[in-house]
Amino acid sequence: MYNIIDLFAGVGGLSLGFNQNGFHTLFANDNDSAASETYMKNHTETPFIEKDIENISEKEVLNLISNKKTHVLVGGIPCQSFSMAGDRNRKGIDNSKDPRHFLYKQFFRILDISNPDIAVIENVKGIISANNGTVLNAIIDSFLNRGYSVDYKALNAANFGVPQIRERVFVMANKINQQNIFPEETNEDIAVGKVFDNLNSGIANHKKKELSGIVLERVKLVKQGENWKSLPEHMRTKSVHSGAYGRIDPKEPSRTLTTRFDTPPGGYVTHPTEHRALTVREGARIQTFPDSFVFYGTRSQQYRQVGNAVPVKLAYEVSKGIKQMLDSHSKN
Repeated sequence: MYNIIDLFAGVGGLSLGFNQNGFHTLFANDNDSAASETYMKNHTETPFIEKDIENISEKEVLNLISNKKTHVLVGGIPCQSFSMAGDRNRKGIDNSKDPRHFLYKQFFRILDISNPDIAVIENVKGIISANNGTVLNAIIDSFLNRGYSVDYKALNAANFGVPQIRERVFVMANKINQQNIFPEETNEDIAVGKVFDNLNSGIANHKKKELSGIVLERVKLVKQGENWKSLPEHMRTKSVHSGAYGRIDPKEPSRTLTTRFDTPPGGYVTHPTEHRALTVREGARIQTFPDSFVFYGTRSQQYRQVGNAVPVKLAYEVSKGIKQMLDSHSKN
């Protein structure tokens, strides 16, 4: 069995995807209390450190690892400062002084302690262009300086069995003389319509949020695949979000889920046939979490947890190449 450590884990989309492929999580970490509660209640056998990563001591890491080998270190470094959906895109703001830009250094501090064979960093596509690639280049150099061979690739979740268009960058590095293997695209049906099948009112995290007022009036006028641009002139919103009031087309993959998929002005999050936004459970299904995975915290915290997660199926597909690399190394 191969072991992983999951940093900046959130609710554990990466952990779950790797676990489904036979990996064991030595420990995970996050500082968000609601996401941490969700992680711990769903990954009951995984030790969890709920604190800022810079406050995790070397002793804590070594005690949790014990005498076990760390094969893979994974982490979805907080990405809001790199996100094209944030203020950086809307207002031209330079977020280079945002402290989240430098959390990758803490990833490498834990890497130096745990000494993994392979490491994987997941982030939004915006990291490629953020500050002319400064942060991405610093990450690559940090791996190279430690003797790892490193590659990165933008992966669209919709190409790997996830019913959602969601592009994320994966930086993969290894020091076991293997070629870094990224997942092969699948031919699975990714129409999002199947997500809405067999959902009963008793299922966890499936409380519907009723709309009212002008929001409801607008939603009623938007057809599948359309957005605010199809509204009559006097009903249009001033929102700068291009997909505002978008209604999901069940025959296509969903657009990228953000942390605000509970509100129609936030994008293509209106139910295909009902006049409402998606429930937490519907979003979780789009992110390929099983129905047995329960989200905790306030409703808004649950939406944020789902929107921030790595799709489980994408994590599973990424884990395949990593297992192949480790198998090849062990044979040699």
